[in-house]
Amino acid sequence: MNAWRELRAFVLTAVGLTLAFSVTQGWGWPLLSDARAGIIVLGVAGIAVCGTSSWAAQKVSWTNPFLLVATAAGIVLLGSGVIGLFANRMEYLVVMMVATAVIWLVATIRHVVEATPGQRPAPAA
Repeated sequence: MNAWRELRAFVLTAVGLTLAFSVTQGWGWPLLSDARAGIIVLGVAGIAVCGTSSWAAQKVSWTNPFLLVATAAGIVLLGSGVIGLFANRMEYLVVMMVATAVIWLVATIRHVVEATPGQRPAPAA
């Protein structure tokens, strides 16, 4: 597990969730006036988090419960994001916030549980 990578992922996730939360609470921050803006900012933060990560384990198996939970949450996240962009409703933003937190939590737990000291991904051919 790379602690700096996990810290970057945590900070980016916290920033995205805070900005989205500001929309749900009506804090009146500039450019965050409706659910659509919150969905967009949470999506951008999610993409940034994905950019900080890499594989924590050598093999990926569809029988891994961490992978199954994260995939299910990702499907919910994507679906609510797409629908929310068109519907512009706060409920879809809240679902996205919960799914984002679940994915971050599951990924962090997986990185802690499955990573071994000094583990590195196999080099590409």
